[in-house]
Amino acid sequence: MKKKILVQFDGSNFYKKVKRILPQVHLTNFDYVGLAHSLTKDKSAQVIYYVGEIRKYPGNKKSQSLYANQQKLFTNLRNQNIEIKLGYLLFSDGKFNEKGVDVQIAVDQVRGAIKNEYDKCFLISSDTDLLPAIKTARDEKKEVIYVGFENFISRALQKNCSSYLILKKDQILKFAKVKRS
Repeated sequence: MKKKILVQFDGSNFYKKVKRILPQVHLTNFDYVGLAHSLTKDKSAQVIYYVGEIRKYPGNKKSQSLYANQQKLFTNLRNQNIEIKLGYLLFSDGKFNEKGVDVQIAVDQVRGAIKNEYDKCFLISSDTDLLPAIKTARDEKKEVIYVGFENFISRALQKNCSSYLILKKDQILKFAKVKRS
């Protein structure tokens, strides 16, 4: 019997890690499905992208620019048939803070494990807040593969997941459209 595979992209976590190691990569045009398929070796994997939704604030040029870029990203994700699940961004003290995304990832991971919606979950996040969900999924006999980034490896996730894969610059570049300056 073919295994059911879930790929969870923690959007802002992925964005921050990629931008640190490859600032020239433009993620609004990234081949997320290509990366997911290369990790899973399975073209039928369900891919979900989780991110805080950006709202435009009147008179706030940064929010309007971020909103426009996020809409480009969403178009790209939809064109790749990737499901998008949204948290929200809270604007306080002049900064945007993402809310509700980790909980959504955790709920999907736990619900999917209990309801037998997947056999293997590839978690593309280094967020240790997800450890209780990972433990529950593993208690349900699901395989959880932590996908981390070279130079930014979460030892806690590495230790608590079934196995792990480490993304290197050259792997990420294969699926990227590089900005021309």
